[in-house]
Amino acid sequence: MIQRFEEFTSNIAKAYKSIIKIKGHEMTEYNLKASNVTCLFYLGKHTEGLTATELCALCMEDKAAVSKSLAVLKAEGYVNQPDDGKKYKLKYVITPSGKKVYDEINIVIGKVVEMVGEGLTDEERNIFYKSLGIIVNNLDTLCNGLEDKK
Repeated sequence: MIQRFEEFTSNIAKAYKSIIKIKGHEMTEYNLKASNVTCLFYLGKHTEGLTATELCALCMEDKAAVSKSLAVLKAEGYVNQPDDGKKYKLKYVITPSGKKVYDEINIVIGKVVEMVGEGLTDEERNIFYKSLGIIVNNLDTLCNGLEDKK
């Protein structure tokens, strides 16, 4: 049991570090950091725009991290906030130059996903994602139970 814990946690940590390194490497030509990729990705998927609160939920990041990413993306001209007369819950939308970066990110994501899944059959891949989903849901349930005990 302890060995399984050690293997799981170290593999998840290694995978996360590799993902951050790949994101960072691919974003240098756009003057962005790894932390900006997820916000840009979700804004590209939701062309109608998203509020900072919606981005926090989708990116699974806190408000400070999302605000920092949005400030960078806005400064680079990849997103903007159209003035629709509202003061609260303003939506951020991707700009044409942001859409270009988003499209290029998707190409890179496709290549990376294909490469890292090399050697797996479709059945093995499906089992892996199903198993990982179950583990993540169980971890969420455990964490929610910890919060209830407070």
